[in-house]
Amino acid sequence: MQEKEIMQLPFWDALKEEEKTGLLKQVSMRSYQKGASLNAFYDICLGMIYVLKGSIRVYFTSMQGREITLFYLQKQDCCILSASCVIRDLQMDIQLTAEADTQVAAIHAGFFQSLMEKNMHVRCFAYELSTKRLSTVVQVMEQILFARFDQRLASCLLDHYKHTNRTVIKKTQEEIAREVNSAREVVTRMLRSFAQKGWIEIHRGEIVLKDLTALKNMAKPF
Repeated sequence: MQEKEIMQLPFWDALKEEEKTGLLKQVSMRSYQKGASLNAFYDICLGMIYVLKGSIRVYFTSMQGREITLFYLQKQDCCILSASCVIRDLQMDIQLTAEADTQVAAIHAGFFQSLMEKNMHVRCFAYELSTKRLSTVVQVMEQILFARFDQRLASCLLDHYKHTNRTVIKKTQEEIAREVNSAREVVTRMLRSFAQKGWIEIHRGEIVLKDLTALKNMAKPF
């Protein structure tokens, strides 16, 4: 077990010694290859996952089969949105897929629920995290409903730049389409429009940002 990584949990320092010992016993380490679904473990309802490495796309599928990306989990991110067995009023049928080779620490639901009941700091962390994630979901829905597509795409490209500080985005157009919740053909047309304006360059498997100022102006709040 990677104990040093587990000690980086946001609420670790607020735990009592016996709670720390119990948590280390109740954590299971799980690894997933790129493209693998993480939902296989929900039959035993793990209370929380903590990303040790890699990246996870969190999304849900509409009745028509359309995937709506909600957010991404990166290293040291936590997620409990799917754990309705822990927070009973929380009902979200979400899916998780590894966007890269990923390793997570999964805390069993029963133990995590016990921590929430006994430790105010853990309980506050859980509800604050849920509120943060749900706020992100609302923002995604707001953008889909009200923002122009060129704004959403420019914002997506800039988010990659902010997270990596690199102007080269190593993503396929299909992957970008999933992120902005649109069809690949629509993304392709808009990327070509951006490229014609000199804002980006399109290469196989990557996009190069050339004019950040123009993209920022395009991505201004609607």
